[in-house]
Amino acid sequence: MADELFQIKGDAPAVPDLKFWSVLGHESLSRSAHYELTVLSENKSIAAKDVLGYAFDVVVKFQDRSKGWHERHCQGHAVRFLRVRQVGRYFEYRITLRSWFWLLTKRRNSRILQDKPVLDVLDAVFEDSPIKRFKKTRADHVIDPHQPHRYCVQFEESDHDFLSRLLEEEGIYYWFDAHAAPGTMLLADVSSVAHDKLPAESTLDWISLDRGEARFNEISTWIAGKRLDTGKWAATDSNFKTIRKDLGVKLDVSAQHELPDFEAFEFPGDYFTSDDGDMISRRRGDELQSRRERHWAVTGWSDVAAGRSFKYQGDPDASRNGEYIIASCTFVIGHPGYEGLGDGLAAPAASSTFDALLAGDGVSDGSQDVLRGIVESALEPKVGVRGARSFVLGLVTPSVPFRPPRVTPRKRMPGPQSAIVVGPKGEELHVDEFGRVKVHFHWDRYDESNEKSTCWVRVSQPWAGKGWGGYFAPRIGHEVIVDFLNGDPDRPIIMGRVYNDDQPIPYESPTQSGFKTRSTPKGGTSNFNEFRFEDKKGSEQVYLHAEKNYDIEVENDETHHVAHDRSKKVDNNETTKIGVDRTETVGNNEKITIGVNRTESVGVNEDITIGASRTEQVGASETVTVGANRTHTVAASDTLSVGSARTETIGAALTQTVGATVTQTVGAALTQTVGGAITVTSGGPTTFTAAGGFTVIAPGGTKIIDFSLGQIGGQNTILYGFQFNGTAINTEANGLKVETTGFGSAVIGAKLEKVGANLISGTLKVEQIAALEALSNATGIEMDTLKIFL
Repeated sequence: MADELFQIKGDAPAVPDLKFWSVLGHESLSRSAHYELTVLSENKSIAAKDVLGYAFDVVVKFQDRSKGWHERHCQGHAVRFLRVRQVGRYFEYRITLRSWFWLLTKRRNSRILQDKPVLDVLDAVFEDSPIKRFKKTRADHVIDPHQPHRYCVQFEESDHDFLSRLLEEEGIYYWFDAHAAPGTMLLADVSSVAHDKLPAESTLDWISLDRGEARFNEISTWIAGKRLDTGKWAATDSNFKTIRKDLGVKLDVSAQHELPDFEAFEFPGDYFTSDDGDMISRRRGDELQSRRERHWAVTGWSDVAAGRSFKYQGDPDASRNGEYIIASCTFVIGHPGYEGLGDGLAAPAASSTFDALLAGDGVSDGSQDVLRGIVESALEPKVGVRGARSFVLGLVTPSVPFRPPRVTPRKRMPGPQSAIVVGPKGEELHVDEFGRVKVHFHWDRYDESNEKSTCWVRVSQPWAGKGWGGYFAPRIGHEVIVDFLNGDPDRPIIMGRVYNDDQPIPYESPTQSGFKTRSTPKGGTSNFNEFRFEDKKGSEQVYLHAEKNYDIEVENDETHHVAHDRSKKVDNNETTKIGVDRTETVGNNEKITIGVNRTESVGVNEDITIGASRTEQVGASETVTVGANRTHTVAASDTLSVGSARTETIGAALTQTVGATVTQTVGAALTQTVGGAITVTSGGPTTFTAAGGFTVIAPGGTKIIDFSLGQIGGQNTILYGFQFNGTAINTEANGLKVETTGFGSAVIGAKLEKVGANLISGTLKVEQIAALEALSNATGIEMDTLKIFL
């Protein structure tokens, strides 16, 4: 219901039944407007459902000195509704109105936003909220560059607190228009150009209290204050991609007073590059400077509202005159009265109401006591007074850049959390060049559990040296334990991994432990590398399994000690290469079985020493090739058995030295072919046994010796070439050699006249003896010393 001074607008079903009575309000930069509205109605049973949640616009009308009419608005959503009492024919109700942005305090959420500048983060949250249908924003005066948030987490925060702290950290503040666009959220980060003048009158004049109460564009009270504060700001941070780079930044914004050198140091500084650090330091410097100075003023001019600016003039202290921005506006506005109401309408509890209005006002942070004192003296007495209009203004100067104080606490994670490693569909392993992975937090209702779920998350490893250490990359589907650096949800780091029902432990026995991998991609339960320990008493084991290749490189010595047996099995080939020497000692027996061929190559010498016997068995052929000399020494007997034929070829000479007897047994014929001479030297008797006769073939003819005939058959043979050597004599005649001992004279040119003599071993027959006598007579050699051999 409207009158000429006040109007209540809105689409709430209860609006037609409501009459404005009073409003206590507090508007501030970087804070939702708060209004405590008292209304009257003849309806005694207005239902809360017809009020709560609806948007109300309280229009306050006022005149300037020229009788021109103007409006200011108190716009907000009903968040509390009280039926207080009956006064005359009216019923008193109280409605708490808050800006639509405040409604986000009622929505608590957890989510991850990536690669979005802060204003895009605002839009994303707004669009996901019930307020999207009536939210109104304008960011024309957000001018500074604002880098995208690479990774931005809201965790168990209200949407309101989440966005408020982001805006505060970025140096962006806001207010709600009370004039041309009621309820519109205006955002800015450059205060010198962001604030429009008061629309009805842009200049406010000083008026002393002794001239009466300020009614129009006048200010009756002005309080100016400054405070000692931090004069320097410093911060640093770290970036694992440039870990050795110093990211420290410093800023000196010392004021002109004693003790200006106190420094505020922050870690982490919430930046990753020096350029970002410089930008943040400028914002923090603005924040320090903007909170040092505050002015407060009292006026009855209804045009004033937070976010507007004006020119102040006429102050007795001319240094106060100038341009000001209204950073906060606390006020009381009352209706002059209704017919039939009487004087029975009590004022609301002003003190507690103003406490609620001023709570959380960051603009007045550090000066709440001053503002509270002004409110107590200038506003509380006006509460409940008919027609009261009084405003307390908190003011800042545009010459000092305004930044919102960071009063919204940054969320700190209470401890580590569980998450699941994720990645592209169909992949098993998804890491970057730093071994980082993507994860899905169980509380994140928005992501699709893929490679876009989170930022790349670093993984703690057993060791992390410069190109050395331990490294295990969590696979997609693994459950990991994520902690947060400094408790910051924007800085996750994986500290551990755990098993679950979907990813069970690899060993059924609790006595087994170790490392077991899985081949990828598409590896099964039988495809793995493993290093396992069995600690069961009596069954202790260290087990190593390589799914494919197993390579060991030792740059110096390697030692193996096996206290009992050792078995080694190679299913295919084995190659052993030893650069220098190799010594192999077998304490007992050694058995080598080779299924097919064996080739052994020795570059220089090979020595084999066998302490006892050696047996070498070749199933088929054996070929031995010696490039130079070969010496074969047998300490005792040497037996050579050839099952069939044997061929022996000697390229030059053959020398055989036998310390005792040589026995040759030939089962069939024996053929010896000598290209030159044959020399037979016997230290004792010489015996020839020829079962089929003895034939001598020489250049002079063929002689047959047959003792059964008592003669040496064939043609006459001349004996020549007697040689004397001490007491011995050798006689050789074309292949027939006669040797005797104990003979001291020489006969040259002797002829053997006997023909047909048969010389055989064994017992001589009469005719054989006769033949030898003939030979003895012919040669002059005694018979008992005569030896005849081939």
